[in-house]
Amino acid sequence: MSIKKYLASIEDLSNQKIVLVGGTSGIGLSFLKFLVKKNAYVILLARNIKKAEAIVEDLNYKNIDIIEYDQSSYSSIKKGIDALLEKYPSVDSIVLNAGVISRIKDLMEGHPYSIGVNYYGVRYFIEYIAPKLTSRTKIIVQGSLVAGFHLNKKTDINSNNFKTFKEYNISKMCVEAYTYKLMKENPYPNIDFVLTEPGITSTSITRDLDSFLKHVGKVFVSTFFHSVNKASLTLLEAVTSRASHGSYIVPRGLFTISGYPKYKKFPKKRIREFLIK
Repeated sequence: MSIKKYLASIEDLSNQKIVLVGGTSGIGLSFLKFLVKKNAYVILLARNIKKAEAIVEDLNYKNIDIIEYDQSSYSSIKKGIDALLEKYPSVDSIVLNAGVISRIKDLMEGHPYSIGVNYYGVRYFIEYIAPKLTSRTKIIVQGSLVAGFHLNKKTDINSNNFKTFKEYNISKMCVEAYTYKLMKENPYPNIDFVLTEPGITSTSITRDLDSFLKHVGKVFVSTFFHSVNKASLTLLEAVTSRASHGSYIVPRGLFTISGYPKYKKFPKKRIREFLIK
């Protein structure tokens, strides 16, 4: 199968309003371009407005709106959501793709920075917006295969002593455990929760690492794993009518590292209820 052939299997999205968080680089940008190909109306929540405007201008597509949003503080998240709902009280899908791998040792709302942005930021977003959504809405959360790594139950996820990648891994473990809880318990009956993973690809998420690690990582990943375009297809699959509440969509290749999307049962070892505090 080719990406072109896979895209042909995706329905037209011209009747869909899709909110995208984290759409100005990497997987999110690739996904945004696919949404344009499928004629969706996109509301892009972006921290860097100038960068977002340049992307929209380059795409030359009229059905994209931009709203300022920053996932690194609760007040910024609230402000972005309030602006979104004031303008668009009803949307079809919300895609939570934003994430960081950061060596920053500052705290985000009292939590280690990457865990704060990637997990607590996502959780705050969902818990703030969900009660305000009155129409049927799908919320899609981007996880990661690193959520399958081992974690000691006694780990204090709010410790600020983690190494960079360990902190990122824990953030994704928390995100997946939390999303699974939402899928299982369904606390918001009008919301369908979907969890996706992109596999392994080369993106700008490593931009905060030192130049040597960043370069080596990009060369290795781009050589041995799949393209950012293919990695973004799980998100595209998630916004289609084929994906429903509780869907878990991952690459179909060995160990879900790469490949076209497939639906899978959520792994028991990732449930980790002890992480949801």
